[in-house]
Amino acid sequence: MTTPRHRRALIAAAFAFTTTLLASAIAATAANPPAPNAHDHSTHDHGDVALSEIPTDDPSRGLIFGGLSIARSGGCLGGYQVMGIDFEMCTHGPDAPPPGLAVNREIKPLVPRVGTQALPVCEGDGVTGRRVEVLYVHGTTNRYNQYVETFRTLAEDVDRIFYESARETGGDRRVRYVTETLSGQCRPVVRDVQIPDSALNANDWAPLLNAVRAAGYTRTDRKYLQFVDAAVYCGIGGFAGDTTKSDSNRSNVGPEYARADRGCWNAGVAAHELGHTLGAVNNNAPNGSGYAHCEDEWDVMCYKDNANTVIRYVCSDQAHDQRLDCNHDDYYHTNPGAGSYLATYFNVADNLFLIKGGGVSPSPSSTPSGGLFRLVNGASGSCLDVPNSNSANGTQLIIWTCNGGANQAVTRTGTTLQMLGKCLDAYGAGTANGTRIVLWTCNGAANQQWTLRTDGSVAGVQSGRCLTPTGGATANGTLMVLSDCNGQPYQRWTRTTS
Repeated sequence: MTTPRHRRALIAAAFAFTTTLLASAIAATAANPPAPNAHDHSTHDHGDVALSEIPTDDPSRGLIFGGLSIARSGGCLGGYQVMGIDFEMCTHGPDAPPPGLAVNREIKPLVPRVGTQALPVCEGDGVTGRRVEVLYVHGTTNRYNQYVETFRTLAEDVDRIFYESARETGGDRRVRYVTETLSGQCRPVVRDVQIPDSALNANDWAPLLNAVRAAGYTRTDRKYLQFVDAAVYCGIGGFAGDTTKSDSNRSNVGPEYARADRGCWNAGVAAHELGHTLGAVNNNAPNGSGYAHCEDEWDVMCYKDNANTVIRYVCSDQAHDQRLDCNHDDYYHTNPGAGSYLATYFNVADNLFLIKGGGVSPSPSSTPSGGLFRLVNGASGSCLDVPNSNSANGTQLIIWTCNGGANQAVTRTGTTLQMLGKCLDAYGAGTANGTRIVLWTCNGAANQQWTLRTDGSVAGVQSGRCLTPTGGATANGTLMVLSDCNGQPYQRWTRTTS
C-alpha cells in the first residue's frame, strides 16, 4: 500500500539547496516503511551536485525564483544568492506549501488558548544579545491587531519544537526571542512593520528585504522571523551551509531572514524556515540529502527534495514529524558523543541564538503505540466518541461529554487510530473538506493513516486535512469530518489516559 507523502512537492531535479520545503507529492510506504540503509555523507558534501538552471515559476504554489541567481563562487557556492540587496545572502529557494495550506488561502486568526501563554523561559532584559525577532510585515492594509496574538502563539509553538527536540537528547534548548512583559507574562515581541505595497507583493524577495532593512531591521545579532501579509511565497529562508565547528560559524550571526506568507502562517513552516537560518541541514550530514535537508524520516527537516533522494523511515513515530533530527545525528543534539558527526561539525543545538538550559530526562515518545487514551477536544472539552458504542462499518464519529466509556477509548497502532476494534477512516477514501470520519474494518489503506501533530491536531496522511467537529461546533453529537488544518482550538486534541 502506498500513501502520498504528506509534506512537500518536489520542484527541481538537481541543485545543492532544495527549492521545496513543506509539501511533497511522493508516494511512501506508510504501513511498511522501507528499512533504513547505511548512507554515510560525513566525508563528502555533495559538491558534485550543483544547480544547473533556474526552475520555472509556479505562482500557485509560491515557487517564485525572481531575483535568485545560481552562485558560481563565494559563500553561496552551490546554492542560490539573493540579488538586488547590499549584502551576501544565501538561500535554498522558495518552498511549496504543505497539504492543508495554500498560498492563496487565508489563515484565520487563532483563538487565544485557555490558560497561560507565557514563554516558559525568558532571558535577561529581552533585548540584549543574539535573539530571534518576530516581524509582522504588511503594506497599506494593516491587520496587526487582528493577528498579533496568532504570531505570538506560533512563535511559542516554534520554541516548543526546539525544546521538546532537545529533551530527547537529555538537554534543554529554547529560542531566545526578543521579549516583553504582558499582563505579568513574558511573551515574544511582534514588531509592526509597514513597507510599500510594491515591495510586499513583488515576485522577488529582494524588494521586501530592502524595505525591511530600510525600516531598521539590520542587526547582526538578530534572526528575523517574518510573518508577511502577502501571497507570493509559502516560505523562504536564508541558509549559510557552513559546517565549521566554531562560534564564528555564519549561522551564528545575522542579520538573517526567514519568511512565511499568510497562506503558510503555521508553526511547522516557521520552525523549518528558522531552522535553516540556524544551520539545518548541512550537506555533509550523515543523512543529508545534499539539498539542505535530510533523508531519514520522520523529521521536521526531512523529505524527498530531489528525484535522486531516497527517503528512509528510520524514526517510525509520525509524531516526530514536527520534531528536529530523527536519531539526532545530523543537525541537533545537545550532547553528541565523542567522534560523532555533530561533535565534529556544526550542531544547531550549539547555535548562539538558542538558550542553553540544564539537562533533563529524555522525553518519551508522544503517544506510544498500543496504549489506550482519549482525544479531548480543545474547544469543547468533549471527547472523540463512537455514538451509542455502535461499531458497525460506516458509523460516523462525534464529540460527547467525556465519560470514561469504552466507546471513547482510542488505541494507536503504527499510523492507525482504532476505537472498538476498528479504524478511524476517511469515508470512501475521500480527501475533500466535509469527508465523514467513520469507523471501518482496518485494511491498511491510506485513508486510515493519521499523523498526531505536535500542535495537537490529527491529520489524515492521505488528505493532509484535519480531524474536525463539523463547523467547529462544540455541542454533544457534533459529527466529525475532514477540514483544512487551521490551528484553531476545535482542531486541537489533548491525548489523556485519565
